[in-house]
Amino acid sequence: MSLAALLALALAGPARAAAPAAHASFDGEQVTWEVHYAGVAAGTAWARTTASPDGSLALEGGAQNAPWYGKLYHIDDLVQSTWVPGEGSRRYRTRFREGGFHQDQDMVRQATGFSVWRKQEIDGAWKEWTRSYDSEAGAEDPISAIQRLRLLDDADQVTTPLGVGWSFPVFSGERTWPLVVRVVDHDALEVPALGGRVPVRVVELTTTHKGMLEQRGRFRIWLTEDARRIPVRLSVRSNFGTIRADLVAYTAPAGEPAVTPAVTPAVTPAVTPAVTPAAEPVAD
Repeated sequence: MSLAALLALALAGPARAAAPAAHASFDGEQVTWEVHYAGVAAGTAWARTTASPDGSLALEGGAQNAPWYGKLYHIDDLVQSTWVPGEGSRRYRTRFREGGFHQDQDMVRQATGFSVWRKQEIDGAWKEWTRSYDSEAGAEDPISAIQRLRLLDDADQVTTPLGVGWSFPVFSGERTWPLVVRVVDHDALEVPALGGRVPVRVVELTTTHKGMLEQRGRFRIWLTEDARRIPVRLSVRSNFGTIRADLVAYTAPAGEPAVTPAVTPAVTPAVTPAVTPAAEPVAD
């Protein structure tokens, strides 16, 4: 499972945004998370977005290990996606460098599916190949899928095999897989990067794909309850332990307030004076 693919590129925007004219509000936004593995800070992940004149969004992100963790397992990943809301993924490029796994990929949307070029180091030698795969119209890549789930409208929920939620197609590997998204909880988290305590909704992602989004464990994302749906926490629990990413830095899109209006500033609880019980009368 790629750490960068897991975490990157869930960038903020209006919950109902669909028209290209609305994409200017995405432009310039940047998000940084601190990544924890088994409860220990093991690296960072980042994401940014750029709006293009043609209405598409350029999504880019990456992940790197902390220096101490690199001695155990080196990670230096980069992912890029060209995405149009309502149309799906146009292009998806990755560069994964994780331990002994080294792979480059370029996935381009064609008339009836995707043409995928891959180059991978296998047994000490680089091998490359290109194949074409059929796919559903409007299919997302693994990164644009994370972006799309942040634009989902509560009024558009349907009945899925797992209950009420949303479902849309994601192409990854060699097939198109159904991704099911459900709201499983509402909570509030202390997020210093956003200035205080933030109401959040917890969404859970499930799919049958044997890869990044496979439900081998549990994949959840904590999104702010306001229209931005900022991803303040991401968590994957599996047989190998828990990977968690917490928001540590946030740059709002140009022209928008730096702090989401949903934030309640942190308040230091007042100290309640100790109460001295009234003395009981002493019997004569």
